[in-house]
Formats: sequence, structure tokens, C-alpha cells
Amino acid sequence: MRAKVAMAALLSLTLLSAGCTGMEENTLFFHGEDITPPITVEDFTLTDSTGQDWNYNTQTEGKVVVIAFLFTNCIDICPIVTENLRWVHSQLSEDEHNETQFLTITVDPWRDDAATISEWKYYRNASWPHVTTNSTDENSASFMTMKSVWENFAVGLAIEETPENETNTSARHHPDAYSVNHSTGTVLVDSNGVQRVWWGDNDWMIDLVLADIRTLLEDV
Repeated sequence: MRAKVAMAALLSLTLLSAGCTGMEENTLFFHGEDITPPITVEDFTLTDSTGQDWNYNTQTEGKVVVIAFLFTNCIDICPIVTENLRWVHSQLSEDEHNETQFLTITVDPWRDDAATISEWKYYRNASWPHVTTNSTDENSASFMTMKSVWENFAVGLAIEETPENETNTSARHHPDAYSVNHSTGTVLVDSNGVQRVWWGDNDWMIDLVLADIRTLLEDV
């Protein structure tokens, strides 16, 4: 009899422990690709479309952040991603907007200065912040910050020089001097500043991206 009581007590304790453990685990479901293990966003300060400093921690504290990596000279996927972002942005309620921050970060700071991204924002009707560097000197603090941001978000970036410009990076301001290839997507960051969900540029399903954002908002 005592053996049965002891076994029952042990079984109850085991189930209780399993239940407690399950409560501590992350049970959120996302339609996009889970970023595993989650990566914390490192704070940074870059330059926005008005030429002013834009600090990540200050602007995003306690918010869900939607981050896209694009460049204005892109003629195919970048305009599509921006339009997708604009649609998702338009679907959020006022309360959801208060808890969300959209952000576009350039992968082509040589051409995308503040004036250029300001023009891009205007013609694309993209109201959220777009950021770049205030210097294209690769030894400058601003450019080094940009590189650290790309690394933090695992942006696969390749610059392909045209033959006549292979040894002259100073000519990168010219539209035909080089091309940019980048393998990244849109990253959803939770309210604790942790990268949680990745959507590839060619995999966008706008209603499901919106659903993932709302899943993170419900967890704020």
C-alpha cells in the first residue's frame, strides 16, 4: 500500500514539474522562420533621412520592431518589400502603432545618403524611419557602426565592382560603378530587443507577416 502511495506521489511530482517547465518555455508560434537561438539587437546610432542621429534603444524601447534591409538603387525586390511593409503598417490599429516601430536600414550607404533615402521615402510613401551612415569612409565611426549592424543581423552583403572600377572604390557614388547583392530579409524583434522571426525577401506573405507581428504584440 505504501509503495502505491509513494508511486502516486512521485508521478504527481513528475507531472507538476513537467507542467512548470512547459510554462517557462517559449510557446509562441510564428509563420516566418524562427531565429534560433534568438539574437539580441546591439544598440546603434545611425543617420535618418533628415540627417539627424537615430538611436535604436531610444526609439524602440519596449516596442516590437520590424526591420528591413534595402537599398534605393534596387529595381526589383526592394520596392516590393517596401510596398509590403507599407500595407502591413497601414493595417495596424492606433494602439498597435504605439507599440510597434518600423525601420529600414540601407545596405548601400555609398549611394544612400540622407537626401537619397528621404526622396525614396517620399515617393514610396514610406513614413517610418530609414537610416544610413553619415560617412562612407570605411574607417569612420559611422561606417563601422553600419558594418556592426549588418553583422548583428547576419546580412550577407557582396559588392560587385564593374571592371573599370575594381581598384577605385571612391567612385562608388556613380550608379554604374558597382552592384549590391545582399541575402537577408525582414527581421521581427520582440519588445525585449531580441531578434525572433525572419522573413526572406522572396518569401513574403503579407497577412502572415502581420500575424507574426501581432503575435509578438500580444506577448508585450
